[in-house]
Amino acid sequence: MDHRTKPLPELLFVERAVVADPVSVEVDRPAAVHPRVTGFWRNGDYVRVVKIVETRYEAGERFYRIVTDHGCFDLRRYRRADPRSLRSSAAWEVCAELDAIEALRST
Repeated sequence: MDHRTKPLPELLFVERAVVADPVSVEVDRPAAVHPRVTGFWRNGDYVRVVKIVETRYEAGERFYRIVTDHGCFDLRRYRRADPRSLRSSAAWEVCAELDAIEALRST
């Protein structure tokens, strides 16, 4: 392990608030099948993703548990259908605000 980078501590996540805030997400490789989320715009502020802790898949949805420079969140990517054309496109939202508690390790 590189001595310049400290590993992130083990974290325990507690859901503080359930929200449904639409966000604009930025990814590292937009044309890739599974691009990596690098940040998102929420209420006019840019939130940089520090670490993706967990990715979970459900029917038609993908959830990301992330640590950012503005706190911890759950992001949801889902398919949204246009009511006029019935074409679907990807949409993103912050679905939960989380508190992170450092888990103590016994040695």
